[in-house]
Amino acid sequence: MCVKLSGMTKVSIVWLVIALVVVLADAARAQDTGAAEVAAPPIPSLDGPIDFSQFQSRDDLAPPTREAADSSSLTQPWWTENENSRLNPHIAAQGWTLEQLIWLAVENSPLVQSVLVEPQILQAQAAATNGQFDPSAFVESIFQDSSNPVGNTLTTGTAGRLNDHVWNNSSGLRAKNTHGGLAELSQDFNFKDSNSNFFTPDNQADTKMLMRYTQPLMRGAGKTYNRSSYVVAALAADESMQDASKRIQEHAFSITSTYWELAAARANYKQIERGLKSLQELHDQLVGRSDIDTLRSQQLRAESAIFKQRAAQAKAWAQVQAAEANLRASVAAPLLRNASGEELIPLTLPADWKSMVSREDELTTALNYHPEIQAIRTSLQASRVRLQVAENELRPTLNLVMEGYVRGLNGDFDAAKSFGDQFTTGSPSYSAAFSYLRPVSNTAAKAILRERRLELRRTLLELDHTLLTVGAAVEGNVAQLQASFSELESAVRSTLAIHAELDYLIARWQDAFLDGTARNLLLDQLLNAELQLIQAENTWARAQSDHMIAIAKLNLSTGSLLPMVPPE
Repeated sequence: MCVKLSGMTKVSIVWLVIALVVVLADAARAQDTGAAEVAAPPIPSLDGPIDFSQFQSRDDLAPPTREAADSSSLTQPWWTENENSRLNPHIAAQGWTLEQLIWLAVENSPLVQSVLVEPQILQAQAAATNGQFDPSAFVESIFQDSSNPVGNTLTTGTAGRLNDHVWNNSSGLRAKNTHGGLAELSQDFNFKDSNSNFFTPDNQADTKMLMRYTQPLMRGAGKTYNRSSYVVAALAADESMQDASKRIQEHAFSITSTYWELAAARANYKQIERGLKSLQELHDQLVGRSDIDTLRSQQLRAESAIFKQRAAQAKAWAQVQAAEANLRASVAAPLLRNASGEELIPLTLPADWKSMVSREDELTTALNYHPEIQAIRTSLQASRVRLQVAENELRPTLNLVMEGYVRGLNGDFDAAKSFGDQFTTGSPSYSAAFSYLRPVSNTAAKAILRERRLELRRTLLELDHTLLTVGAAVEGNVAQLQASFSELESAVRSTLAIHAELDYLIARWQDAFLDGTARNLLLDQLLNAELQLIQAENTWARAQSDHMIAIAKLNLSTGSLLPMVPPE
């Protein structure tokens, strides 16, 4: 197998080689052992509720604390310190953390509920395959009245036709064990009457207790073969659960993105509101000094800036409402549905510090948690089981058949005495035999074996492709996370510089009434600085949200955003 790796880094190559060596060694070891059985998940409960505890938060996958973060931390801005404040004081408000909304969505979202139905269906199908090992009770009763001509007087004696009345009754248990053996225990009560002179005793009651056991010794023998249908079905259910985990994590990422979009829109609204207040104060100063030294054109410029910011504020409010609506639809919790008129306030603060991530650690996390990798591993296990079954079916059929019975016979339809005679009269009868069968060319089994080997090779190639794809996505998201923090740091420094410039211009504006030319120039600079400050703060808030979304996207690419942890 040749794979072009010209675009991969050394870290990716090492990670890919290690993963493939581990998987191939595991597959080779399973084929060498031959009879080694692939462990199957336990039989699930079909009547219980959906177990959401399998989607667990992990301490080692949580966002880094300030102590564990890089020393390059950014000061929390004023709009995050007052995050609990309402944008509209006339409507009710309720605060939510991001984690609360995600877990509410896991428990209430129709999308999450729907993606978990398919694994439950496959789990039920897996449980149904074990029905082949359930003991079966049977009862058979056949009455036969026959009248046949005879061609030999030794058949009936004097009668010209043989008239028989036969009533056969059989009941017992049949069962198949996990080694392929078929066992049967039955008790027969047969009643017969005939007009033959040689039929004795009359009105016979014939009872027979039979024990029969058939054990495959070659083809069809062993737990691996006989439990293969359950193992494959259970692995298919597990693979479906990994696909459900992927879709649930994508849904959680969508909620995360919307949550930080809401936080950015609220921050923009507050920033514009604060900027409008400053512009309004400047406009009032100009109006107050209109009879002294200000011009009408200066007032108009200030009014123009105010109207533009009001339009931007209306747009920000529309973005807030859209984000709230999307959150309610994504979470779909009754608490949010019943409070559709309430304002949603994000309580989770953005992480304004540099996350300590490395490509090696994130690739290792993806190898352990990414749903696609886990699903392809499960598919590889199923392919190995099917290959073992195909290898078993290539062998000839050799069965050991053992049978033993006790029997009693009496007249006058005395079935009770016949049943007792089974255990007190005579001795048990028994037999043992071997049954051998081998197709001459064995064409079908050979073709199926080749098919299973090709399926295993295809699965290994799919694993190769998945590792490359996931590895590239993880590396790209690591780089994107680092770039998003650089953008955030630049936005912070830019905002602080513009804020310092605005303070300087305000100080000069207060002393500029003696020079009309300087005052006009300073007014233009002051208005521009006010607008630039609003824009810079908007960029800062947007960079904060992009940084948090980049963290969530990295966790999504490694499968650790909402990992499915199997219960201990």
